[in-house]
Amino acid sequence: MAHVKKFFVSNRLPFSYDVKTGGVNRSTGGLVSALLGAKLQDNFSWFGFVSDSREAELLRAPEVAHKSGFVVEPVYIDKKVYDGYYNRFCNDVLWPLFHYENQYVQFRRKDWNQYIEANRIMADAIIRAAEPNSSVWIHDFHFFLLPEMIKTARPDIEIGFFLHIPFPSSEIYRQLPVRKEILKSLTYCNLLGFHDYSYLRHFLVSLKFILGLDSTFFKVDMDHNVLNLGIYPISIESEEIDKRSSSENVKAIVEQYQKDIPVEFLILGIDRLDYTKGLELKLKGFRRLLQKYPDVRGKVSLLQVAVPTRINVPGYVRLKREIDQLVGMINGEFGNPSYVPVNYIYNTIEIDVLLALYRRAQCALVTSKRDGMNLVCMEYVVAQGEGGDGVLVLSEFTGAASLLGDALLVNPWDEDSIADAVYQGFKMPSSVRTERLRGMQTVLSKYSSTEWAKTFLKDLAKTATTKKIIRAKKLRPYDDIAKPQIHDAIQSKREINLILDYDGTLVSHKKTPRLAVLPDQERVLLQDLTKFLNIFIVSGRDRDFLTSQFGDLNVNLVAEHGAYVFERENGWVSKVTSNIEVWYPEVLRVMQDYADRVPMSFVEQKMSSIVWHYRESPKKFAEFQANKLDEELQVAFANQPVVVSAGASIIEARATECNKGNFVKGLAESKGEQSLIICLGDDRTDEDMFRALGPGGLTIKVGLGDTIANYQLADQTEVFKFLNNLLTLFKAN
Repeated sequence: MAHVKKFFVSNRLPFSYDVKTGGVNRSTGGLVSALLGAKLQDNFSWFGFVSDSREAELLRAPEVAHKSGFVVEPVYIDKKVYDGYYNRFCNDVLWPLFHYENQYVQFRRKDWNQYIEANRIMADAIIRAAEPNSSVWIHDFHFFLLPEMIKTARPDIEIGFFLHIPFPSSEIYRQLPVRKEILKSLTYCNLLGFHDYSYLRHFLVSLKFILGLDSTFFKVDMDHNVLNLGIYPISIESEEIDKRSSSENVKAIVEQYQKDIPVEFLILGIDRLDYTKGLELKLKGFRRLLQKYPDVRGKVSLLQVAVPTRINVPGYVRLKREIDQLVGMINGEFGNPSYVPVNYIYNTIEIDVLLALYRRAQCALVTSKRDGMNLVCMEYVVAQGEGGDGVLVLSEFTGAASLLGDALLVNPWDEDSIADAVYQGFKMPSSVRTERLRGMQTVLSKYSSTEWAKTFLKDLAKTATTKKIIRAKKLRPYDDIAKPQIHDAIQSKREINLILDYDGTLVSHKKTPRLAVLPDQERVLLQDLTKFLNIFIVSGRDRDFLTSQFGDLNVNLVAEHGAYVFERENGWVSKVTSNIEVWYPEVLRVMQDYADRVPMSFVEQKMSSIVWHYRESPKKFAEFQANKLDEELQVAFANQPVVVSAGASIIEARATECNKGNFVKGLAESKGEQSLIICLGDDRTDEDMFRALGPGGLTIKVGLGDTIANYQLADQTEVFKFLNNLLTLFKAN
């Protein structure tokens, strides 16, 4: 079997043109190490942008492919387009917004248009190169629009996307003017990966609130695609770092630093000079340490390396000025001729020097305000080596905080939190520090960046065989599409059970629920059908309403989505065992608040569920409020025995036992394989019934839209025709 051709896409290529030497150098960074270390069996091509034709020519040279083991595909982009796409939209909009730094966001429509153009240039290059059923792995926020562009042109291509930065909360994300366009594009991925569960949760809430898409935690079923979701925390190449940090050259540098930096407890900070890294918070926390714990003065110092970035951008210039001032203030307040509290380096440092600093420092201090993962803290842990006893003080707002359980976690905005954690590390016995460090080293030794890449690619390959949604066949009630299955059941005298939803299925939706009553002709039709099969009315309606509509018919009744079942010998029987009172009064209060603020909306109370109706309300305003109500109830009552769901112009909260799917599953199990179950429904709650029956049942969606049913009727008016056709079929046999 032929290997699937793979494409990796990132803003920068793993090799770059060296202006000084005229040659090509390998780039540094976790992504490059991860993908180059994956040792893939298949050949792959790596796509990235270049704005220099000479560089593009050099990178396409055969010797580069021979050196790297893969094909480098430089995609030319005009410098002006690149500037708007990368420097302005990516760095001035997406980067600050996704890191909760709204004050730095500068949205300009022309930059967004250049972002679109850049994504289109990359998409066209990939589409031209892709073979049938190729696999594309897209990296990071630079290419949010690629999935839709590629997938709409080439549905056969499998698309993976990994976001290396945090995905923000929905309240932050929905401030983005182009929020819908980006989310919609991401729904075209086969697999979308994040570092942390919190990022995935934020994404799902945004998906629900902005696009109205329901999902499980790891999957979104849509008409155009099945989006798989996953958590893939990136790591580092621990073995390589451990080996190099133990080299003779690094050891020699460490020995020199022991002499040159004689302080008892050295705290190390390694950060890009970026507002997301919290350097000013780190310095304020260190200052608080010296104020709060006088006994550390002269014994503890901070060596902060700030790597320059975007040096001409005003926000970064202001940040550097603030850092310079804080360093001067601390050294002026606590320093003396023999003691410099803060040693500040504004420069890049080469790898062996960095590893030597890792080994020399007794503590690494990371105070990021937001960080997708943060690999520096991992490098510090590994570089300490087997005999190390370094302490890691880590911001709880980094992705790494969920991976390194033995770090001392801090809130970077709390100066006392930083001061107390560093002091704890300072006073901690060496044996305890070693034990905690070893725990983190063990974690990192089991999960490398290479394994991260392999795991993602393996899961992406699985999506190629994932069963896509089977589209329902359009069923016309007067033709023979569904007849064979029903006809065979009748001929073999199998028991036939007919499950019918009420609103939107048996009757059309009305302005208010009380107006939706069963027409006389349908009442007669149902009674005639009971001579040949068992009928179950499974509805969200309450017991009294169903009794009033069907009490004189020989049908079975199931109220409030399965909470109550009418048994001829026992009357109505409750299936609810959970404590409704723990959520019912509070949900009612919230829903009533929304009913008061949304004109023409109202709350319907039932025994085990509450429904907020807004069918007659101003459409746009009501839908906005409905999304808010749905989100707020989902979050507020996540740990209560209540299910919150959105339906046709309703938001409903119901006891966990109120589930049509559970009822139908139990019915199917009791009837056995020898019976045929026909199920009709129009709402999202009816999808639970279709799912419970699976391919063994005959499931029919009433109306258009996404469904997992076998068949679809065009609208509610077709239901009567279908039932009448069914009766005719019975009479003919």
